[in-house]
Amino acid sequence: MLRNKGFQMIVGAIVITGVIIAWLMLGGEAPSNNPVQKESSGANAKVRNSTLAREVDGKKVWEFTVEEVEQIKSSGEAVLKGVKGKIYREDGSVLEVVAGGGKVKNEAKDFELNDKVLAVLSSGGKLTAESIRWQQTEDVITASGNVRLLKDDTLATGDKAVTSSAFERLKLEGHAEVQRGGDYNE
Repeated sequence: MLRNKGFQMIVGAIVITGVIIAWLMLGGEAPSNNPVQKESSGANAKVRNSTLAREVDGKKVWEFTVEEVEQIKSSGEAVLKGVKGKIYREDGSVLEVVAGGGKVKNEAKDFELNDKVLAVLSSGGKLTAESIRWQQTEDVITASGNVRLLKDDTLATGDKAVTSSAFERLKLEGHAEVQRGGDYNE
């Protein structure tokens, strides 16, 4: 009986240590009282109802609240489910995003969101797509799958779009159409 309790304590300590290491790799804050599951291979860790954030030089770049994050040790990625977040732009505007899922590359801190993505820019602009990928260092957003982008009075639609987080320049591909005064909900 005593050996069994000792073994359980060691396994519990390993699980907690794995979660802390995963959060340190993601650059996020340590979770408090979140349920943790250890995968049977011991390589992955899951955390529920958490916040991931990235800061550069003491300035917040982005922050996501996620229903579940799974750290995939073999690929160096974190897989996200149920994402709501904000991307803080240098000009002070904020890009709010909602998505069913996504993933973050741990080293580059670039991310991809998928499953009905909605992005709304506080200074004006709205983007929906099946998935978007943001390369932070170049400030390039690549949206794909039923893309709809509204900026000022211009509506752009297509299969794929490449733009910046300010929605300033736009390159459309596949079934591309641009309308002035178009209705976003058409």
